[in-house]
Amino acid sequence: MLTPMDIHNRDFKRATIRGYKEDEVDEFLDRVVADYEKLFRENEKLKEQTNLNEKEIAQFRKLEKNLQDTLIVAQSTAEEVISAAKKNAEEMRSNTKRECQNIREQAQIEARRQIEDATSKLRSIIAEYDRLVRDKNAFLLKIRTALESELAVVTQTLNSIPHPDDTEPPVPMPTTEPTITTPTTSTPTSTSTTSSVTSASSPVNLSLEKTQVFK
Repeated sequence: MLTPMDIHNRDFKRATIRGYKEDEVDEFLDRVVADYEKLFRENEKLKEQTNLNEKEIAQFRKLEKNLQDTLIVAQSTAEEVISAAKKNAEEMRSNTKRECQNIREQAQIEARRQIEDATSKLRSIIAEYDRLVRDKNAFLLKIRTALESELAVVTQTLNSIPHPDDTEPPVPMPTTEPTITTPTTSTPTSTSTTSSVTSASSPVNLSLEKTQVFK
């Protein structure tokens, strides 16, 4: 490619016949050199700018490739993280469900054990209450039997003693044997207990009335 210096230093041979004027040719060549030099410099600048643009484009392409690679890695990492999170969530849900089931089973077992203990204690209390009631009834029966025996003796004694106002000797009253009743095993209520005490104390009231009559 010609340079401005090549055009400026170009020498032409002179023709002997019908040649061009040297001054006009030199003037024209100077103008051509000036315009060509301007164009040459602009071309060099454009080449440099093109080289810079190409370098920047190469850098941008490299950066784009790095971004694409980074995006691919990030997408792959995100998918792995999502997959791991889903797996962990599923494991946590399964573990939580299993723990809840174990807690429920343990609570049911503990509730059954407490119910069984309470039932056993209740049965023991009922059995002890029945025993105490039977002992009480047996004790009251013994007292009633003893009181009826004593009442029979007192009645017989009173009947055998003659009264000063009587003209005829007194007729001995037949002695009655005390009736012994067997206590039942059913659980008595407060009413049955009161009736037992009342029945046990009624002969005493009769004996007191008879005593007052004889007096």
